[in-house]
Amino acid sequence: MHQLTDIAIIATIALLFGMIMTRLKQPAIVGYLLTGLVLGRSAFGFVEDRENVEILAELGVLLLLYLIGMELNLKSFMRIWKTAIGGVFLQVAVSYVVVGLIALFLDWPWELTLLLAFSLSISSTAVAVKILEDIGELHQRTGNIAVGLLIAQDLAVVPMLLIVGSLSGDVLNISTLVLTLGLAIAFLSGLILFLSRRERIHLPFL
Repeated sequence: MHQLTDIAIIATIALLFGMIMTRLKQPAIVGYLLTGLVLGRSAFGFVEDRENVEILAELGVLLLLYLIGMELNLKSFMRIWKTAIGGVFLQVAVSYVVVGLIALFLDWPWELTLLLAFSLSISSTAVAVKILEDIGELHQRTGNIAVGLLIAQDLAVVPMLLIVGSLSGDVLNISTLVLTLGLAIAFLSGLILFLSRRERIHLPFL
């Protein structure tokens, strides 16, 4: 009963924050994120045990990914893939330069600089798609380019995670990292080509 009460309070506050953000012409999801910050351990600490809301959080992520997937079009991405991938490379490079300049003054290690640069160069697909939808640009040329960049960013997360994971060891094995990145990029490229060239996907054992 106590857990249900906590969830009810969280849902109510999330609803209020979402309504406030909507009134301010901002995506409601920003209000939900603020709810997590306010009620989590970093602020008032209302939610101390993450297991209380873990199932609902995972369900929410699944529904959110489903809704985002309904809006993404791989065929549109294939038409602008050079622009999208080039834009992501530029974002990462600019982020690394900006964070690198800060790291020089604060004497940060290059591993931390790289991690922060990766984090800075990635946008929230859910928030961006919602904003594009609200301003009526989602299905326009500007929206297609923005969504293409978002898809490229989401794909770039895979090699980013591989790189960050390789930094956790005492010794950085360059050959293994290059091989793993190559296989990951080849798999992602093949998957995109396969999905973008088919109208329907026939699943086995239906």
